Amino acid sequence: MNKKTENNAPSTTFKSPFLPENPKIVSVKEGYDLWSEIYDVETNVLIMLEERYLYPKLAQKNYSQIFDCGCGTGRLAHWLHRQFPKAKVSGADFSDGMLKKARDKDANSQINWHYADLNKEFPFTDKHFDLVVSSLVIEHINSLDNYFAEIRRVAVPGADIFITGLHPAMHLFGISARFKLGETKTDIMPESQCHDLATIFNAATAVGLRVTRIEEHLADAELTAQAPKAGRYLGIPLLFIMQMTPDPSGT
Repeated sequence: MNKKTENNAPSTTFKSPFLPENPKIVSVKEGYDLWSEIYDVETNVLIMLEERYLYPKLAQKNYSQIFDCGCGTGRLAHWLHRQFPKAKVSGADFSDGMLKKARDKDANSQINWHYADLNKEFPFTDKHFDLVVSSLVIEHINSLDNYFAEIRRVAVPGADIFITGLHPAMHLFGISARFKLGETKTDIMPESQCHDLATIFNAATAVGLRVTRIEEHLADAELTAQAPKAGRYLGIPLLFIMQMTPDPSGT
């Protein structure tokens, strides 16, 4: 995990060409409330990789109850609603700014939006969803034990669960979720922490989830052709996707 200097800026044990100068660290809620104003218009290479590798997996089956766990501006929830128009889609987030953007995109979508802190109990009944997707959220989760226990609780037996996140390799370079704010272009970094893949795997399996697949996706030539700014990360793992399901023999 990255250390923090006295002025609250993250630091690495070596000089990193990727670490922004004098970033401002803010709470997750404050950060995403601010970010909501520009989130959907930024070029986000993680989202581009997700669309390439995750979306085809989600489209392989039909689902009836879908949970976008940490829905942000509703990017994924609205796509899932279009992909599965007969399904009931729910999204949860604790950024008011993000949720407002999600609602405003389509007031008639009938997606159920919920204000929820994913570090606490989720606002859903047991065994409710046959698809749970948590996209680019896990670096902001404090208690993986609670997070995965709640995901397992609200998932039906046999549910598909997909967790995606910024690859831990990026954290080693001082990279975490961040954006530039306003005309000053100040680097704003919502509080994040690096959970390595082994820690994520162990936390999931400890509460009775069975991890069925782990993918690690690099910045490649196709990505840099679409987003030249990704060129500085060429060959470095950017995104991980972890697929899991409730283990019928688990707790």
